[in-house]
Amino acid sequence: MNKRVFHPSLLSAACLLCLSTSANAAGFYLQEQSVSGLGTAFAGVQADTTDATTVYYNPAGMSELTQPEIYFGASLLVPHADFDNEGSTYTAPGGLGGATSLLTGTDSGNPFDPAVVPHIYGVLPVHPKLVLGIGVYAPFGLADQYDDSFVGRYNSINSELKTIDIQPSASYKFNDWFSVGGGVTIEYVYANLKNRIPAPSAGAPNPAVDGNQRLKGTDWSVGYNLGVLVKPTPATKVGLTYKSAITHDLEGQLDILRPTSALLGGLSGTFVSAPGQAELNLPDIASLAVAQQLNDKWTVLGSLNWYGWSNFESIPVTSSLIPGGFASTPQNYDNTWGFAVGAKYRLNDQWLLKTGFQFDQTPTISPDRSTRVPDGDRMWFAAGATYTITPQIDLDFSGAYVDVSSKKVAVTDTYTTGTTVTRGNSGGNVAILSTAIRYKF
Repeated sequence: MNKRVFHPSLLSAACLLCLSTSANAAGFYLQEQSVSGLGTAFAGVQADTTDATTVYYNPAGMSELTQPEIYFGASLLVPHADFDNEGSTYTAPGGLGGATSLLTGTDSGNPFDPAVVPHIYGVLPVHPKLVLGIGVYAPFGLADQYDDSFVGRYNSINSELKTIDIQPSASYKFNDWFSVGGGVTIEYVYANLKNRIPAPSAGAPNPAVDGNQRLKGTDWSVGYNLGVLVKPTPATKVGLTYKSAITHDLEGQLDILRPTSALLGGLSGTFVSAPGQAELNLPDIASLAVAQQLNDKWTVLGSLNWYGWSNFESIPVTSSLIPGGFASTPQNYDNTWGFAVGAKYRLNDQWLLKTGFQFDQTPTISPDRSTRVPDGDRMWFAAGATYTITPQIDLDFSGAYVDVSSKKVAVTDTYTTGTTVTRGNSGGNVAILSTAIRYKF
């Protein structure tokens, strides 16, 4: 009896564990792991990150650091998104005639609050050729809340995702022009995702008697990262990196509050809860970057990034609340490319100025794009500066504006109480302000 009002796609929620509109790479990947790198829109960071944040972008770059140091930074993200309804529908169950009606409800407004993304890194040279490092950062994140009257409430109403990664790393310098590095990525994921369930109706459902569904789960998992740094000339650096895919087997709870309806008999308005498991495959990422010093003032930078989003093809889920005990939600993400170009200008001994531009493709496609992640292609416009206070202390300041292109949403959610199609157009932007301190011992 517990299966009557379960949403078979458990969890478009589960599939969106790592998806983030407030994240600032297309899809769900948070790039803001370096304030110094943000100033160039992350152009060239795999080749020319001359501080401890190279632990994240290219561990081989630690070979360029000759002193122990720590780096602590944080980015304030101020995201904005909106969803404009374009004919969202509800189709009644066959027993109620199977008629299709327009869904009632409001457009979204901005579902996001400002968020802070912190990071901390440390580097310790233990030998002229060997450097150890560690980073703690948050590469994925999601926090949105739509109004109860949102027209897309049967697709999503509230999403929360937190990740914490711990990355011990090492680099080895074979000679003046060739270094390698690598590390282990230990990743924790917490997710709490909610949506509404429509009450069975011959016409448009009444939001006042909606049910609720929530998935809550956690997991620890492990991946790895590798990097190479090549210096064919004293003025040229080339970085090549690879971050492995990480698979999470989320263990948690599925809670369902059934809609209030006489058609559900004694099940009307009742609550049921059971353990649930969901498999989540995060993408692998490969990057190639170049930094070319033109003279004692100017350095130009470029990066090319590949994201293995096709890992995110579907989400297999198991729970006793699912008819048959198993469901799989197709996502059909595409692999994507992104590129960035930027420059650094040495104004004087104290000030290093930066600017950059980045383009990043969305992996989402309209039939599966969700209101949890109304994602689009992104264009970054960034600038920043490093100010040297003393030979031991640097301050970084960076800012960026990210434009998220408008994309269609046309996602279907099937319940035993009816089928909804959330149709609309979504777009948005993100403002970012970041600051960090670097201390060399």
